[in-house]
Formats: sequence, C-alpha cells, structure tokens
Amino acid sequence: MERDPVCGMEVDRDSAAATSEYQGQTYYFCSQGCKERFDANPQQYVGPTGSPT
Repeated sequence: MERDPVCGMEVDRDSAAATSEYQGQTYYFCSQGCKERFDANPQQYVGPTGSPT
C-alpha cells in the first residue's frame, strides 16, 4: 500500500486511479483529481528528500 500524497488515503499500487513520476519516484493517487493537484505543484506535497510531507 502507498499513501496518496495529496489526500493521505491509502492506495493499492495495483489499483491506483493514477500515478505520477517526480524526482525519480512514483507517486500513487486515489483519483485523477489528486494527481492533477499534485502535478500542478508537487513541491507542496513532497519534502526535499522526495518523501511525502
């Protein structure tokens, strides 16, 4: 399980609604809306080491 960096929801890698690559790491999302919010400003959701804040 992964944590959606936007809403904090637990997401199964195999059934995630969407994914994004950022700084060499894959992020998993519960919905397309969370992915779009992340893609618009990933620094808001990811710490300096690339881990979710």
